[in-house]
Amino acid sequence: MNLANKYTNLLASLMLLCLCANAQSTSYKTLSVGEFMDAVKLYHPVAKQSNLITVQAREELNIARGGWDPLIYSDYNNKTYNGTNYYSYFENSIKIPTWYGVEVKAGYDFVYGSKLNPESVLPDDGLGYLGLSVALGKNLVLDKRRALLKQAQIFKTASEQQRIIILNDLLLEAVATYYDWSYSYYELEIYKAALTNATQRFEATKKLVEFGDRPTIDTTEAFTQVQTRQLQLNDAQLKFNNKSLELGVFLWLENDVPRPIDTTIIPSALESDYVQQTIELNKAEEFETRIRQSHPQLLFYKFKLQQLDIERRLKIENLKPTFNVNYNLLSQKFNFQSESGPIFTNAYKLGVNFSMPLTFAQGRGELKLAKIKIQDTRYELNLKTEQLIVKMKTYFNELINLQAQTRLYEAAIDNWQRLADGEYKRFNNGESSMFIVNARENKLIESQLKLRELQAKFYKTEATLKWAIGNIGIQ
Repeated sequence: MNLANKYTNLLASLMLLCLCANAQSTSYKTLSVGEFMDAVKLYHPVAKQSNLITVQAREELNIARGGWDPLIYSDYNNKTYNGTNYYSYFENSIKIPTWYGVEVKAGYDFVYGSKLNPESVLPDDGLGYLGLSVALGKNLVLDKRRALLKQAQIFKTASEQQRIIILNDLLLEAVATYYDWSYSYYELEIYKAALTNATQRFEATKKLVEFGDRPTIDTTEAFTQVQTRQLQLNDAQLKFNNKSLELGVFLWLENDVPRPIDTTIIPSALESDYVQQTIELNKAEEFETRIRQSHPQLLFYKFKLQQLDIERRLKIENLKPTFNVNYNLLSQKFNFQSESGPIFTNAYKLGVNFSMPLTFAQGRGELKLAKIKIQDTRYELNLKTEQLIVKMKTYFNELINLQAQTRLYEAAIDNWQRLADGEYKRFNNGESSMFIVNARENKLIESQLKLRELQAKFYKTEATLKWAIGNIGIQ
């Protein structure tokens, strides 16, 4: 009787722990993987950082467009010495760059003074001009200003792919954490049910021993199982608590504040996700085509190649001689008329500039380096393409295998359940022992845990497959 009282007191303590845990379950709120991913995309700091990339690219484009801003220029210089005004220069101009390397300019200058250089003398009311500056050699086809703008336009498009790459990596990590948390929750639930069953079996066995239908050793065997289940439940509770903390890293509020840990949140049922999984496991060739055509990492490499090609074309321009022509029509008060002959031949200022290196050593070296960068990036693109395709096929095969294994374990659990129920009936009829009953139940619990593990692994692999294809869940 002392031994029975000892068992009863221990059992009461264990049951109290179970009741406390079960009492909290009534206020649980379900968090589905879809709701979780939406929250991560909206509020996680890394997701917000990824959005800054497109904003940055837009501003880079605005900076590049600034190269075509019209420029207003004004300059005043005066020299007065011992009361004598040597000179006063007042220059005013506006320059308007155009796309094809032509710069349109206009201005009006005033010059006063008693010590002027003869070539600087202008009419009393000043002199205006309207002219063009044209590059006919180097920079005719492409110059640095146009190259920067084209590269900025490409970067703006490429930045969206950069954003998707960052978000894909974030969501893959988040989904893996979610399903680890989900598995830990269902592991906890399985051990809660196992402890309840072990406790009820211990009570029933104790009564059978009191009636003399079972040996006393069965009571010890049954209670040992209760203790084992309580230890397993404690470990599962700790694991679930820690996984909840890991999940909380991905949950943030609107105002960039980490969301407080909510112990009442539980995952949605794994079976519901399993039934609703969207990957069709017969489209490996289609997945390969999608990777080659639209994977964000590969598109980013292709955009990089476009930028490098612009750089290559700019280096080709450096192999041309510099040949610039400046032509300005001169006129007082901008009437552009001349009484002494055609204004184009009678009132103008012309300038021609020509230069070229004798060997073009620097230009040839820079062009070769640009071509090397392009070839290096092509090698990276080819390697990354094959790596992604191999990963996709690996995850694809693994997913098919997991699906088959999951179906097998679903059927196996039904069989283990029948064996455990049948063995317990035999035990009640005196045809079995508590040791064999516990062994049957252990196999049942192992298969239940394995099924949950396979289901969680299935969704983690499915997410990884979507990541390999290039879009884990980004609209």
